[in-house]
Amino acid sequence: MAESASKFKIWEPFLLSIVTIIGMVAGAKFVDTGTIPVKPETTISDANYSGRQVEEIIRFLETKYVGQVASDELVEKAIKAIMEGLDPHTHYFPPDQVDELEEKTMGHYVGIGVEVMFIEDSLVVLYPKKNSPAEKAGIMPGDHIISINEQAIPDDSLDHKEIIDLIKGSKGSRLKLRVKPMLENTIKTIHIVREEIKVPSVIAAYMLDSTVAYIRISRFTNSTYREFMDQWERMVTKENAEHLVIDLRDNPGGYLREAVNILSQLFEEEGKVLVYTEGKNHERNEYKSTGKVFFPVGKVGVLINEYSASASEIIAGCMQDQDRGIIIGTRSYGKGLVQEQYELSNGGTLRLTVSKYYTPSGRLIQKAYDTGSEVDTTTIFRTVSGRPVKAGGGIDPDVKVEDDIDWYDPVIKNWMDIISEYSIRYNLIAHNGEIISVDHFQKVKVELPEQKDILAALTSLAKKRGKDKSAELISYLQSNKEKVHRIAVSTLIAYRTGEEGWYRSFNDADPVIIKTKRILKENFPTALYAN
Repeated sequence: MAESASKFKIWEPFLLSIVTIIGMVAGAKFVDTGTIPVKPETTISDANYSGRQVEEIIRFLETKYVGQVASDELVEKAIKAIMEGLDPHTHYFPPDQVDELEEKTMGHYVGIGVEVMFIEDSLVVLYPKKNSPAEKAGIMPGDHIISINEQAIPDDSLDHKEIIDLIKGSKGSRLKLRVKPMLENTIKTIHIVREEIKVPSVIAAYMLDSTVAYIRISRFTNSTYREFMDQWERMVTKENAEHLVIDLRDNPGGYLREAVNILSQLFEEEGKVLVYTEGKNHERNEYKSTGKVFFPVGKVGVLINEYSASASEIIAGCMQDQDRGIIIGTRSYGKGLVQEQYELSNGGTLRLTVSKYYTPSGRLIQKAYDTGSEVDTTTIFRTVSGRPVKAGGGIDPDVKVEDDIDWYDPVIKNWMDIISEYSIRYNLIAHNGEIISVDHFQKVKVELPEQKDILAALTSLAKKRGKDKSAELISYLQSNKEKVHRIAVSTLIAYRTGEEGWYRSFNDADPVIIKTKRILKENFPTALYAN
């Protein structure tokens, strides 16, 4: 280990120079989160550029050095070292991670369109997406995938991500799966042609009551605004929606422009500042409302939590500063840095922080990310009505309401595996795994087993699957029967009607939703804004 560290130190200046070369020859490409389409400037001249020295060193190393030079591996390590010294949102993505990055930002990927999970290291199909290659090929909920292109699953040499990556590939390529249905002993061989699969960012949109609509946005991709408007138009014209709840909990952000376009639909006035950006090498750039509102929105509630970041915070911060709506939940993540994306000559991508974004009142949302970063947490800013609001470290909600379930609790995660298996088995036995429209939500809900039967089945399965964790799981169930039952009911409905079914069911008893609905029936009195 000491020898490796020593060698790295010797090579470090050379490697840093290589990275500089890569960055200089890269072409700029606007792609992602909190990102703005700013044309990059060329600021380094050939006269001051030391790349020629690096080229000389490379030639000497390749032709004269006594040992083998694993330059690619060393460059990767050097790049990681550079990133560690910068802000947490500047990242280098090697070529093998670029497709995954594109998937997250562009809202699509190439694959077969199937939701899967690992149950005791077995790869199990939750459900195929509607009209996907998987559905057309006959993949069913509960199918255990036992091989992918002759690669046996599970395989101790592959982690879960590597196994999932085996399913993806290039458009038009063929995939061979061997699957064992959950309730059968037969093994089927299925051939599927990979296609481009669209991943919606608006994952639920329905009426909470006769006048209040609910829209859940999972992240901001390049189609989020269009998806949002399609759903809002539908609910206004067909279901008489007047008011709106925008659920941004767990939303990590994405395209700034999509968030700005949504905000512009919430302000009837033209010229309202929605957000602005500014940086050392970038002048102040303001984004304002257009005044072109297609379908008016009445009262607005915006839901956030500690995992709401970037573009989510832009919406929450703007709505708060302009006194346009009420922010409910818990303090947001605190990402106020803007990135531009650069394609590198090796096929990798550099996501580089270039400026900061500010809410209309001038607040920087960015939280401190190291001991040297400066974040203003003392200055009091004012909304348009004069209410005091805080800066630094995220958005403080106007009304604080905690989620009643900690989804990151290991016990909850273990219960989710058991609940998922139970739900798949139930739907296979009761409904042959058929997936129907979420419009039949109420019918599906009333046909479910009684609570005592669901909990008894879950207890039995936990004893079989829980192994050394069985006692802990059953103890949790006994103390949290209503929570476990609520999760199970929502999961049963989701596996029968799709993802939106989960939210329609789960939101009925969500304390954040309940509080928001009550507030939207009122006139936003000043007292509601007290932290």
